Amino acid sequence: MRLITRITLILILLAMLVTISAAYIITIDAPDTVIAGTPLTITGSTTFPEDTYFDLVLYYSKHTAGEIQKQKVIVDPSKQFRTDFETRELQKGQYKVEVHAIVSDGKEFVESSLGSASVTRRVIQVVDRSDEITIESPGEQNLSAALMVTGRVKKLGSGVVTLRAFGPGSFTYGPLQIITTSGFADDDGHFSTLVPVHEPGAYQVSFSDKKGYIGEYAFTVTAPEPEEAAPVVLTPAPT
Repeated sequence: MRLITRITLILILLAMLVTISAAYIITIDAPDTVIAGTPLTITGSTTFPEDTYFDLVLYYSKHTAGEIQKQKVIVDPSKQFRTDFETRELQKGQYKVEVHAIVSDGKEFVESSLGSASVTRRVIQVVDRSDEITIESPGEQNLSAALMVTGRVKKLGSGVVTLRAFGPGSFTYGPLQIITTSGFADDDGHFSTLVPVHEPGAYQVSFSDKKGYIGEYAFTVTAPEPEEAAPVVLTPAPT
């Protein structure tokens, strides 16, 4: 009787081990920090079959978790995946990405049933560097003198920043490397450059340095004022 009981226990343990080893796995990876304005890239892998799909959800987790963005992942034959979250409008702080709403073979899969090797949550710190640059040229400029970009980089002194500009249609300019100069009364890096533009509209100018992306700054270029026609002076005909 004891032998039968032992065999039964062994069979139960083996069944449990088989169940555990057969459990599906999802693992996600993300950088510890990302600079606001650059994509937050999430990569991962899974043992779920092809055409399984699930959500990757980005939350702001300063106080209570509030959903910011959601991306759908569909498993392909490689079982690898990658997706990007836009961070341009995110404030600095702590965020997290989680796996939710798994559907496989047309059925919802309970996340708690995932294999123990799964990693379904990552915490990310969003860093905002945009306040490192102060733009001193007007945000609105006339096309006849645009686009002048003048400003300073906090505590850079003599250094180099890279400028890129984007505008109406397919307008792009740069990358342009700009040498900054130390100020007389501070240790900021001062710069000034003219971005040649040929039509009115909304423009975005971004900066980066050797540490990476800094920020993006908006400008509006307006059309020149129409010239007033010269008055016509009529001379009376001689009599």
